[in-house]
Amino acid sequence: MADFSLQWSQFGAAVTAVGAFGVAAFGLVESVGKAFAAKGYGLPYAGLGAVKKAIRHLTPALRVAYGDDYLDIITHQYRAGRSTGECPDTIRQGVRLGLPFMTIDAAAAVIDSMWELDPPGAPKTNATALAAALQAVPPASPPPTGGVEPQALAGRFATALDARILAAFEVGEEHYEALAKLIAGVVAVGLAVGFDLGLGAPVPLPVALIIGVVAVPLAPVAKDVSSSLQNALTAFKSVTGRP
Repeated sequence: MADFSLQWSQFGAAVTAVGAFGVAAFGLVESVGKAFAAKGYGLPYAGLGAVKKAIRHLTPALRVAYGDDYLDIITHQYRAGRSTGECPDTIRQGVRLGLPFMTIDAAAAVIDSMWELDPPGAPKTNATALAAALQAVPPASPPPTGGVEPQALAGRFATALDARILAAFEVGEEHYEALAKLIAGVVAVGLAVGFDLGLGAPVPLPVALIIGVVAVPLAPVAKDVSSSLQNALTAFKSVTGRP
């Protein structure tokens, strides 16, 4: 322990080794986290609360489309793939399927909660016109002067819906990654200390702790950092003439 040292030429390999601890920690956290997660709780569900909060105004349409168990469907699909799985499309399609089977007033309320098509305080003319168009019901009167045709409103609403769902899942991914990194950091420290003790403590305990702490942040860029250090060392040797 007392004679531990690290030569400049070994820094590239050291960075790669530290990054390997981070990769191993992430792998353990994701595999074990999925295995021991309870329904609605655990790492695979991290960020689901942000998604639920963002779509809370869409629940009437989702309930019409999928029934009272719509939230269970969303929860299971979120666990399976989060933003890369079927959950975003399930929410998006559920709203589009549910709106035509709701009353015009209820559908207009959902549409208006997603994006205010009418100025604040004004009658919900545009939202009502879009709700009626989705149900193939002709409006009682043509759009007022300055109003927007239902076909154009449908495109604008679809864009707003997609943007809201995308933003919700981006926030959910941030929550998931933050929690996963926190847990993986703890695991990486345990792995580094465990390996150090198992190999007869070739490095001091404080060094092993530092290795574990920096392993997770370093893991995604370990290969690039290692290559850059090796190139820098080679260039330095060529300039100074050292072997």
